[in-house]
Amino acid sequence: MRRAPASQARLALPTALTALVAVALLGGGCASTPEAEQRAQEREEDIATILSQPLDADEYGEPKRCLAPGQYRDIRILDHQRIVFYGSRGKLWLNTLRMRCPELRRNSVLQVKTISAVGRICDLDSFEVRDWFGAPWYRPWGGGMRCTLGTFQPVTEAQVDAIRQTLESR
Repeated sequence: MRRAPASQARLALPTALTALVAVALLGGGCASTPEAEQRAQEREEDIATILSQPLDADEYGEPKRCLAPGQYRDIRILDHQRIVFYGSRGKLWLNTLRMRCPELRRNSVLQVKTISAVGRICDLDSFEVRDWFGAPWYRPWGGGMRCTLGTFQPVTEAQVDAIRQTLESR
């Protein structure tokens, strides 16, 4: 019986472990109760209502596909699907991810893989969620889940506060 080279054997375990973790995460998302699904639906409706308030396009601008590095100075993660980008002169943009990103936490670090050659972050760019302690021994099988950015919607501080309150109340 032939044995696989040692290098192939080392790769097989992380791949199998990654697949097992992915199946567990996907399966766990399906085990919600009707009450939890109802609360989640109500929360999303409340957030949609908050974001439906019209903003003055001259003051806040239109939704953006990309942000240049100088346009934002900080980010804050609201939940598994929403990130706020803080810009200069009080500008704020809400980015609603294309899909839920279960690994995303308030203290996560995002390692963005941009499509743009000029360093902008754009709609459809992807990122991996890292922890502050993202050393190889912390995640020996590689990076985290890959998540995808959406468009950058201008928002007010009041809207961000209302979204934060909605997320905390439900």
